[in-house]
Order: sequence, then C-alpha cells, then structure tokens
Amino acid sequence: MVNWNLINGLEGKFSAQDVRKNILSYIILNYPASQVEFIEREDKTYKIDIRGGANLIFDFKGQFVKAIN
Repeated sequence: MVNWNLINGLEGKFSAQDVRKNILSYIILNYPASQVEFIEREDKTYKIDIRGGANLIFDFKGQFVKAIN
C-alpha cells in the first residue's frame, strides 16, 4: 500500500500527482506490501522512505538510481 500523505520538497508541500508514475510503478513492483513513509523532492532527485525498509533514490525523470538500507 502506498501512502502519499507526506510529500515535501524544498519549495514546500507538493501534490502526489507531481510524483512520476514510473516511481509508483517501481515501488508497487519491488515493494508490494510496503508503505511509503515519506517522499522528499530535492534539487534533481526524489528520496522515498519505505517504512521499515530502504530509502529509494530516483532522478527527477523518475528513473531508479539506488537504494540505501
């Protein structure tokens, strides 16, 4: 289950619609039973914290970069 309640960026809060669809697809495929704790949008990346798991880094186009455990 993906919870998009807390999405923050350098400019403040932003809409879940601003998150790239391929990021959501990646999370659903690779972390199907997990919850997204928060999403941060930084200069050219998204950082997604999976509750009880990894931090996922995506580039601004929504391409997976790496997981930090």
